[in-house]
Amino acid sequence: MNSLTQHARRDIIAAAKAAVTEQNERRPFEWRGENLMLPVVTVPVSVVLLNHRTHRVRAQIESLVAEGAIIETNPHSDEAQQLLADLIRQTKGYDDVKNTIRREKQREPGLITHEGVLINANTRAVALRDLHEQVPHEKAFEYVKVQVLPENADSDEIMQLEFEFQMRRNTQQDYTFTNQLLFIKDLLDAGLKPHEIGVKMKAHYDPTLPKDRKAAAEEVETEDRLRQIIEELITASSGVLSWPDFDDDRQNLIEIDESHRRMSVRKTPGAARRIRQAKLVGLLAGLDYRRVRHIDESYLDSYVLQAFEEQPNLRPAAKALTIGQLEVPRADLSGLSLLDDLDEQAPDDQLAEVTLQPLFDVLVRHGKVDDASDWDAEVEVPTDEGTTMLPKNTFFDAVKAAMQTAADNKARDDQGQDALDIPRRQLIAAGSACDRAQRAYKELEDDGEQPDEAAIEQALEGYLRSHDELLRYMAERGFTAAENRL
Repeated sequence: MNSLTQHARRDIIAAAKAAVTEQNERRPFEWRGENLMLPVVTVPVSVVLLNHRTHRVRAQIESLVAEGAIIETNPHSDEAQQLLADLIRQTKGYDDVKNTIRREKQREPGLITHEGVLINANTRAVALRDLHEQVPHEKAFEYVKVQVLPENADSDEIMQLEFEFQMRRNTQQDYTFTNQLLFIKDLLDAGLKPHEIGVKMKAHYDPTLPKDRKAAAEEVETEDRLRQIIEELITASSGVLSWPDFDDDRQNLIEIDESHRRMSVRKTPGAARRIRQAKLVGLLAGLDYRRVRHIDESYLDSYVLQAFEEQPNLRPAAKALTIGQLEVPRADLSGLSLLDDLDEQAPDDQLAEVTLQPLFDVLVRHGKVDDASDWDAEVEVPTDEGTTMLPKNTFFDAVKAAMQTAADNKARDDQGQDALDIPRRQLIAAGSACDRAQRAYKELEDDGEQPDEAAIEQALEGYLRSHDELLRYMAERGFTAAENRL
């Protein structure tokens, strides 16, 4: 990257403005209540500075932690600018923007300060630089079209300009979910009211109608609550989780937030906290929002422990993870406005209640399984007899499978089916499970594999015990099939 002094950069921008003639394209620009016609000028794309405060990659910058400190401390240095460019290249829509410019050149000008810092068009500038490197003879890729902002612009005005550009219909690339949340926070901190942000975010709101202003404000307030949930989960994870980890979780978070707000009115605070806690566990475990919907008191009381006990890798840890009979390390949630009550000890008479708190503590400290580097990681899992170590991907896969099974079982029972038919359906499911167990054992034998006979013997004894108890129970109620087998 070509290093320029700030003075030299300002001179280049000033020279471009001074070279404006009547033939230069001019575009309207609203500034402090006035409509200005700002000329469009061209400057070498190597001269402009990427904006380190752009919300295009704000979440990604924060996730860099120490590595990204240079972006805050010396944003115009070559190292910081290279980091910003790399982050922009990794955004979801970068290749689309680059391909559009390759075909059609730069159509829309960006906005730049008199010191050469881009307000918008950061992605376009990186794409132009990359294209110029690939096709150095193409002059259209050597320069960037910009309008130069008046010199008296302050930082809050610049941030609001970025917001207005992002909300326009012709924006070239949407911000990610978490970057938009952080943008909303900064706008609120800058003094904008929720309804002012909301009516610009969504064009269908009419700012002159009180009902639309109210709806717009509520939408922005909801988004800000989602940001708080993510922020507090990141804090609880001691930085293991980062903002981009939640970019695909918007719908899940919306439903968790709405559910908790409803339950806070209808249920006791303890019951509402318990269900919210379990839903957050579902999110961390990777369940989609449709399955998280099924997590309620019934899910916790009747489904999830059994599903954990049916997972071979989780069976020894089922009760310790779901109920927490052992003292296990707790995530430090003190001082968190939305999650501060999740760390409270349950009263003695509730020790057997499924809360999933111990599972939350394990999941939040280990982040998500997102790449091959996780395959070698291990998780310390609490069990009834102490702890055990499991590969991270094995543990997360087993937890997700158990929680999905519990949700699917509950969903089947909730689909308007007659409760009187549940025993019959459970017996059919038990028969199918027996068939699957036999097939699985035969497949192992066919492959020359030797399963853990001691573990299978123990499981078989447990099954036979339940089977015999069921036969006696059904025989007492006059079922001939049960009587004939006693």
